[in-house]
Amino acid sequence: MHAMGTRSKDILARDTYLALVQAHEALLARAAALFKGHGLTAAQFNVLRILRGAGKEGLPCQSIGDRLVTRVPDVTRLLDRMERDGLVVRERSEEDRRVVRARLVPEGRARVDALDEPVLELHRDQFKSMTRSDLEVLEAQLLSFRDS
Repeated sequence: MHAMGTRSKDILARDTYLALVQAHEALLARAAALFKGHGLTAAQFNVLRILRGAGKEGLPCQSIGDRLVTRVPDVTRLLDRMERDGLVVRERSEEDRRVVRARLVPEGRARVDALDEPVLELHRDQFKSMTRSDLEVLEAQLLSFRDS
């Protein structure tokens, strides 16, 4: 570790990047373990969360792909597995037969609902060393970075 202020901005940027990637991997690993314990992947949980927010009408499959936090290469294959596992159903739209809508079934709703508190507890634990103010600053910086 370098003494404060002795790294060039380029080296500091590299070290910040590496720290961010390592933090990302650590956060994801714990979340993946939680989801695995509930028989889901992170992508499946994300789809269930998106569809819960969409309500009874569900969403066109394309819209689900657009809303995913982490991009997946093949949303159709992901939804195939989830439909096979009894978490979602897909139906052609009556208005436009080219559009396929996905929606939650009771088992999918139960799985995502069961994770609400465990996910909040995970995040509480992941960020327990940070104050509320620290979290607000970090969130603002990350959002600003993402949007720039």
